[in-house]
Amino acid sequence: MFTIDSSFEGGSIEVLDASDPGNVRLNLKTDPNAEESYWFFFRLSGARGRTCRLVIENAGGAFRLAEREGTDVPGPYQDYRACGSADLDTWFRVPTDFENGRLVITVSPDRDCFFLASFPPYGHERHNRLIARAAAASHATATVLGRTPDGNAIDLLQFGEARADRTVCWITARQHPSETMAEWFAEGLIDRLVDPDDFLARKLLDECVFYVVPCMNPDGARRGNTRRNGGKVDLNREWVEPSAEVSPEVFHVRDLMHRTGVDFYMDVHGDEELPCVFLAGPLEVPSLTPAMRENFRAFELALQQANPDYRTGYPYPGGPPPTANLQMAWNYVGETFKCLSILVEQPFKDCEHARDAKKGYSPERARRLGAASLVALNAVRSKL
Repeated sequence: MFTIDSSFEGGSIEVLDASDPGNVRLNLKTDPNAEESYWFFFRLSGARGRTCRLVIENAGGAFRLAEREGTDVPGPYQDYRACGSADLDTWFRVPTDFENGRLVITVSPDRDCFFLASFPPYGHERHNRLIARAAAASHATATVLGRTPDGNAIDLLQFGEARADRTVCWITARQHPSETMAEWFAEGLIDRLVDPDDFLARKLLDECVFYVVPCMNPDGARRGNTRRNGGKVDLNREWVEPSAEVSPEVFHVRDLMHRTGVDFYMDVHGDEELPCVFLAGPLEVPSLTPAMRENFRAFELALQQANPDYRTGYPYPGGPPPTANLQMAWNYVGETFKCLSILVEQPFKDCEHARDAKKGYSPERARRLGAASLVALNAVRSKL
């Protein structure tokens, strides 16, 4: 019997009609208290030897279309291919078309069980293994900063000793739960920091203390939300006045930042629309200094040298906003601490200048980019 199921951690899809595998009708689920819908993650059962045509009918109305009006920002499903896997370990891109506002995915599994997702998921078990692996290092500590509205732990990893002569580096990832590539990026960075044979990491740990939150939104990740947390808010619009009840993730992280200070910050995300990795710096904040601008440009150039998935020359279509929205993490941190504060965006699609026909942009590439970000940090650390 052919069935579709998403009743598992991070699962998300609404089944309208699955009576005919060749014409399955689906809808994206909408986040609570919001109109945002992009993430999907579901399982086909009884699919072996069948040609399955899966039509997500409301894809044309997905994800902040009003924000793209009057710009040349592409839609989220233009030149996009969904991710498929038979074992949840090996993921690859599958044939996908966007037709008249509908996303059409066509697969012919050679097994009865087959998974489809917007991007390869990053589950809570893998998150726990990452925390445990990092905490085993002698120079690392793992702390629970607080609890989310759903009661999940807000995990913080600290690498190195906090001392007056050390650069204070903060990294947060996955404020938006659907942007799983952000936690893959964090994993690559963390694994490099705990590698005893990585001499660049050892050098940085002699000069810096790192505070890393690999998943800012565990509620949304486990619920299968696109952007919202268990308090039904977008965490990346909560940084000016976070709530201990509704947005405790930001409340507790921001509180600790004010106690440690911040010299360098990366807020790591994923982007549904643009076919590239792109960075934004604190270039529109009211207190921008020449040093902040120069350090951002130097970081960009160093990251481009360290990893070819990043290439300068991809400004956001429509240009930068006239003023910085301080509700967003990297703007708030840059303005508050007068530091190098960077937004990292990775594609759900592929990098148009470095295409991979089989996998597109992938967890492996996100991990390598996270590791490479330490090379770029090293290039600017003495100037921070």
